[in-house]
Amino acid sequence: MAARFRYLFTLAIPLAAAGAGVAWMMGLGGFGSSSDSALAYDTAEINRGEIRRLVTTSGPVRAVVTVSVGSQLSGRIDKLSADFNSEVKEGDLLARLDDKTFAARVAQARADLVAARTGVTNQLAVRVKAEAVLRNAKRLLERQETLATKGVASAATLDAAVRDMEVATADIAVIDAQIENAKATITQREAALKVAELDLERTLIVSPIDGTVISRTIDVGQTVAASLQAPELFKIAQDLRQIQIEAQVNEADVGAIREGNPVEFTVDAYPEERFRGKVTQVRLAATELQSVVTYTVIIGARNEDRRLFPGMTANVQIETARRRDVLRVSNDALRFRPRDAAASAPQSGGAQAAERGERLVEQMKGALKLTDDQVAMVQEIMRKGAAARAERQKARAGQGEGQGQGESAGQSEGGPSDGRRNASGGGQAGGPGGGPDAAAMRNRFMERIETALEPTLSAEQKPLLEDWRQQRQTGRMASVWTLGSAGQPEQRHVRLGIADDQFAEVVGGGIKQGDRVIIRQRQTVKR
Repeated sequence: MAARFRYLFTLAIPLAAAGAGVAWMMGLGGFGSSSDSALAYDTAEINRGEIRRLVTTSGPVRAVVTVSVGSQLSGRIDKLSADFNSEVKEGDLLARLDDKTFAARVAQARADLVAARTGVTNQLAVRVKAEAVLRNAKRLLERQETLATKGVASAATLDAAVRDMEVATADIAVIDAQIENAKATITQREAALKVAELDLERTLIVSPIDGTVISRTIDVGQTVAASLQAPELFKIAQDLRQIQIEAQVNEADVGAIREGNPVEFTVDAYPEERFRGKVTQVRLAATELQSVVTYTVIIGARNEDRRLFPGMTANVQIETARRRDVLRVSNDALRFRPRDAAASAPQSGGAQAAERGERLVEQMKGALKLTDDQVAMVQEIMRKGAAARAERQKARAGQGEGQGQGESAGQSEGGPSDGRRNASGGGQAGGPGGGPDAAAMRNRFMERIETALEPTLSAEQKPLLEDWRQQRQTGRMASVWTLGSAGQPEQRHVRLGIADDQFAEVVGGGIKQGDRVIIRQRQTVKR
């Protein structure tokens, strides 16, 4: 009996699961259920507001000027006068080496200098003696010459007197050379004394700048060994009221950064507070790590309260562009695509082309402040472009290549469209009106219109044309979807400017403020 109950219980489990599945399917309207399913759309309104394009990165906080203080001499640390966080002025004593050896060298150098000066004095006295000998030799020579003329003195005596005078003259020259040598020795001893005094002075480690000691690597009694490179004893930050951040920016983002861009950043020590600065330098030297190339961007900021410490990691947002009070669309709307790929604008290709052409004329008229004659010129160029496109379509149709259905009148020439279409819906690459070739043709067509207009523009209109060109070249095309009168998604093409993580700027296209665009699609159940 117990075995039968176990068998029935085991059999009931899969039967119950199957029944629950059938009930669930019927509840969704499947398998003959009376309930119906329908698609519902969530929409967002096209509004005006601010858009900020940001580059996010991070980097360490540094002092603007940091000086490493070392020792040019070897010796034992005899005294410390500065510690971590000490505020110092230029010339303040930081530490002192044991100076006994250097003081003895100074004393020795001074004694050598005194000896050299005494040597000069001695040589001057010898010269005085030599001058007296020379004067005596001259008198003897004159006396012998007088006696020789009278025939009293012999020739040998006269020769001896001449010799004595010449020897005395030579002695004077020798003594003069010795005096110069003694004077040179004095110069050498003075230089040696200066070197000894400099070494003695260098036993005093002083601050080269005004600042704050942020690092100390020595203690009293420690021996400093100076060799080819001076050992670092202290590190001093010049002024912590001004700091800089060395942010590493990816090569894909660095092209948008310019000196003067405003910056906001946070540090983990104060997560709720936002600090502000600006870009002061974009360094050209690249850093490559595991095939990732980054560039160092220097950001300057004030730190009046000294709450930011060197070494902190700053999470940085660099504002590369800002637009205020612009038409904007949600990024969710740009990502939305209806499940039914056949859902599209109900208009025919020709009607769409005519609408885009009219919209382009209105945009150019407003942006460039075109006169009626200039508007007529644009319309004539577009008409000729449409006629040329129609002729090409006929030729392709005759060859069995009628792929051009649904393209705008100007797309074959570059197109009188709002700009490049996004690769979605009817504008996919390889499809009608899509791909890089179509985009290039549209650009050429717009350049033709702009070139034809340029000679007719006034001085006021020419800067507007440059702004228009820049917007056209930097803008990108995308598609959004709206709900038509029948409740079905209808595609609209827009030209976008800058974007942030929530919105994109709308600079042209088939939507206006107050329109609602689809951001998501969901399945609903009607009973």
